[in-house]
Order: sequence, then C-alpha cells, then structure tokens
Amino acid sequence: MSEDDTQHLSRRLLLVELSKQLERERAEWIAAPLQSEPMQRFDSAITAITSQLHSIPTADSNKQSKRWLKLQQKLREGIAWLALIDLLRNSLSKKDQPRAAGPLNRLSEASISRCNRLLSRAEWKRVKRWWFGYLDSLPHADPETGVDATALEKAQHRLLKLRRRLLKHNLDNDWDKLEQTVGQLRSLLESKRLSENLTIAACREIERRTTAGRRANTNAQNLKKLANSPELEKRTELIERLVELRAIEELRDHKHREVVRDLLLTLSLGGTPRSTQSKSA
Repeated sequence: MSEDDTQHLSRRLLLVELSKQLERERAEWIAAPLQSEPMQRFDSAITAITSQLHSIPTADSNKQSKRWLKLQQKLREGIAWLALIDLLRNSLSKKDQPRAAGPLNRLSEASISRCNRLLSRAEWKRVKRWWFGYLDSLPHADPETGVDATALEKAQHRLLKLRRRLLKHNLDNDWDKLEQTVGQLRSLLESKRLSENLTIAACREIERRTTAGRRANTNAQNLKKLANSPELEKRTELIERLVELRAIEELRDHKHREVVRDLLLTLSLGGTPRSTQSKSA
C-alpha cells in the first residue's frame, strides 16, 4: 500500500490494512527468525498504527496506542540485534564471522528470545483479541466533521516544543520522540485529505530519516558492546573492523540527523515548509 493510497481510506480501513501488514511481517519473520527486515517493517507498521490512533480523539484509542507502544518498546532491542546480525553477515569476512558469533549470541540471546516470546502464537492471539475488538467498534466511514482543530493545534505545539529542545540540546531522548511526534501531526493533516500539502511531505521525510538515523545509532552502540567483549580481547584485526563499522554507522546517523535538522528549520508548524528538498544520505 503506497503513501498516496492511504489518503483515500477511512481510518478504520487504513488500520485494517496496517493490521494485515503486521500479520504478513510476523509470518515472514517466523519463517526466517534471524532476518531483521520483517521485524523492522513490523516496527514501522506499529508506528503507523499509533500515529493513526492519535487522530481518533477517544479514550479507547489512546489506550490502544499505549498498548502498541509498550509492545514496540519491548521488541526494539531484539530487532536492533537482528539488524546487527544482518550487518555483520554482510560486512565481516567468512573467517571473522564465526569468531564474532559467540559474543554476539551472548549479547543478543535474551532480547531475541523476548521477541520470540512476545510474537508467539499464544501471545499474538491475545494481542489480536484486544486489537480487533477495538477495530470492530470503529465506524466504517470517517465522521463528516473531519479533524479536531484543537487536536491539530496540540500536535503542532508538541512538535514545536520538541524541535526547540532538539535543536538546542541534541539529546538522544528527544530524537527518540521525534518520529512518533511527527507521525502524529502527519496523520492529523492527512485526515483533512491534504494529500498535496508540503508539510505532509516534509513529515514523511523526517519520519523516514529519523528511523534510519535511530537504527544506525543503535547499530553503533551495539558494535561498541561487541568490540568490548572479553571473548574478542586478542582478536585485534576483528576489533579494528568492528570499530570501523561503528564509525560508518555513526556517520550515517549524523548525516540523517543533519537532513532532519534542515527539514525542521524549514518546517512551518501551522503552514507549509519552504522546502522539502532532502540531501543524499
């Protein structure tokens, strides 16, 4: 489902389509449990769901959003280790891969096992029970009144405050909040059917870049943990390679953040950005 297609679906139908995506990604990951791509798409689908829920002004929608965010937080550490396993599979020599496997398994085992447990058949049935019960309660068509102006103003104000803190202090905690905050604003704007609005295009690019930067930053942190493993103490060449890969990931994160800063500076909260042109990564 393309981004343009989402403009023509009611919120209920859009949430149903995102739910189907979750089912597909979960099934693909269970079939190949050491591949990170299905779980990264699963993570992105949860973010999309919580963003859409924010545009539905009911207490139950807020409750469902908190449930998804809680599940997402529990899964992310395991997803990050799966992403690093993929990276090392493609970046280390055949000689170094088995040497890194022991400490990598030790560091990642608990987090990946948590993913297995949270997405097991029994746990997933429980999630589907509360989630599809909520979906069944939604109207098939969106109300004619459209988006709540107060909700839109609040979303713009939250992003404005976050932008100020982020540009001033550059804290990882604020970067972690950015993707969700921007997604919430975008979903409210999309509910007004403003498919050509430049602010929506800028929000999408900020979300994409923020996600990529977060994943690169996490890779860098986990590479540091791996390089400091006592099992690798005498593997000087392997450690040097891990340090090199960490520097590459840190640079990727830096480039994505620079693009996001430029977009935030040009983003008019309450209007449209002067430009949504992005730099190459």
